[in-house]
Amino acid sequence: MSDQGQMFIARFNAGDEQAFREVFARYYKPLCGYIYDIIRDSEAADDVVQDIFMALWNRHTDFNAIEKISSFLFVSARHAALNILNHEAVKQQHLNEYTAETATDDMEETLLIAEFDAKLRHWLDALPAECRKIIDLALDGKKNAEIAEALSLSVQTVKNQKVKGLKLLRELYRRDYALLLLFIRLFMERI
Repeated sequence: MSDQGQMFIARFNAGDEQAFREVFARYYKPLCGYIYDIIRDSEAADDVVQDIFMALWNRHTDFNAIEKISSFLFVSARHAALNILNHEAVKQQHLNEYTAETATDDMEETLLIAEFDAKLRHWLDALPAECRKIIDLALDGKKNAEIAEALSLSVQTVKNQKVKGLKLLRELYRRDYALLLLFIRLFMERI
């Protein structure tokens, strides 16, 4: 190594900020380009290079030649870039697993709701016509007075028919009670 190279390393090992700035100026852009070629993210590349230079500053006494500094910088850059790629791959894998799991859960829930809707429609179809109309309107969120007005009935008739309809529905769904409980549990989880 030349005398000039030895003097530079001595300054660098002593923690001379100007020597560090010279290394920074010489290697910053090449390191950013090197990392960008691997990860294709300029912001992340810049962050990685800054971290590498912090590590270099913390280890400034460990180098006995400029070539050792250069090797440290590029080896560190490669490791950091590969770690980012691995981390991104793991994140993508978790995202894919979550998406597949969510899609399966959503499909199961959709099928369960469709099955329950079919059962409910079957139960409602088994009700007497007047009673079914009232229960349908009630399930649509209508209040007793609104149902009475829509069907030209008294409010008391609506109440009586709702009680009758709910009793009949209760009898009809006893066979399918477990399905109903599962639907209610899923519905309550969404609230």
